[in-house]
Amino acid sequence: MKPFTLFFLLFLASPSWATDLTSKNVLTERIWQELESKSENLGVQERRILGATLALEQNNHQKALTMLNQPEANNDPLASLLKAEAYRRAALEAVTSAGNYAKHQELSEQKFAAIDLSSDLSEATVRLQAFADKVDGTSGYPLDLLLLNQDIESVFMVDKIRSRLFVYVRASNGNFTRVADEYVVTGAKTGDKKNRGDARTPNGIYRFTSIRHDKNLQLRYGPVVFPIDYPNALDRLHGKTGDGIWMHGYPQDVKRRPPQDTRGCFALPNTNLKKMEPFVVPGKSWVIIGENFEFGVPTKRDALLDSVQKTVGTWVSDWKSLDTNAYLSHYHENFRSGKYNLKRWKDYKQRVNANKKFIHVELSNMSLLHAPSLSQEGEVVVAEFIQGYASNNYSDSGRKRLYLARKNAQAPWKILIEESLEP
Repeated sequence: MKPFTLFFLLFLASPSWATDLTSKNVLTERIWQELESKSENLGVQERRILGATLALEQNNHQKALTMLNQPEANNDPLASLLKAEAYRRAALEAVTSAGNYAKHQELSEQKFAAIDLSSDLSEATVRLQAFADKVDGTSGYPLDLLLLNQDIESVFMVDKIRSRLFVYVRASNGNFTRVADEYVVTGAKTGDKKNRGDARTPNGIYRFTSIRHDKNLQLRYGPVVFPIDYPNALDRLHGKTGDGIWMHGYPQDVKRRPPQDTRGCFALPNTNLKKMEPFVVPGKSWVIIGENFEFGVPTKRDALLDSVQKTVGTWVSDWKSLDTNAYLSHYHENFRSGKYNLKRWKDYKQRVNANKKFIHVELSNMSLLHAPSLSQEGEVVVAEFIQGYASNNYSDSGRKRLYLARKNAQAPWKILIEESLEP
């Protein structure tokens, strides 16, 4: 791939970037206005890196060099790489202009043209894409946060396509608000994790399980690491292997990393990682990992929420009705719950319900989170709640988690996994 064609591909692929030339020019102009506004929300060095990247995308290497020829830029490896690319283009232009007058002109031109810095500069293209999304893209509430109960303190959303980490925390009014939007590095291989050692970051819905300050890890993983609960029940159902997926930092001697560069974890620069720690509450901070998150689509989000709530409500009603066949119709053909598959679950429930004179079920404190990436069974939503159960011969109360799946938006939701959780 030739240098900086990657940015052009990102430009076309991202839903936030306009695909026609007029809209592209309008958005590019808006980006320049933001970069030249000298807003306090953007540091001087970041402004220069973004501006130089955009200038190179527009084939204006002289403008890029003007932005980068500042003393403080010399200490930044990414700025140095951008400057090298700008000089490469300037040299290529000079050799081409010299034409046949220059000895070995054709060979020199081929050498300059063959130099490919695109992989080293991929971080710059991703950061410019992130800035473009801020100007015109990821505003609005995320589709995937359907319903968050009082137990959830924060949600970390890792978009592997954008190489962005979005963090939402509960504000004083009880609503969730975005408090961070950071560059994040994910697995060296694209796609969903399947096997131990495949260098892929898993897609799915998880939680942070702990916060670890381990001096033995700091040299390689930064000042603190945050493990997540991969593999979850859905991963195990799909036979995925591996463990030890963390949010961590960079090695101490590394300041820049390309977007896909880890063995499966997701990583932030160490200074940014430390800023995340106050937002992580083990067991109460959820992590959603996927591709191409949607934002600012309230109508679609409301319809999705309504469809899931109706499904769960009907499941409870059919359970209470003692119509065992209607109740069991809510379960997916690939259903699992501990030792039970669908056949064993049906046998068990028909045997248990045969002795029931009444069943009362009440759900409370519910959360609903939607997975942005499709699973083997299609679309997936995780429901977690407190379930109160009472019958003529048994009663209990506890936390439960359901994984609901549907093939498409027209298909019904089915319960794929049912888990009883620790208090």
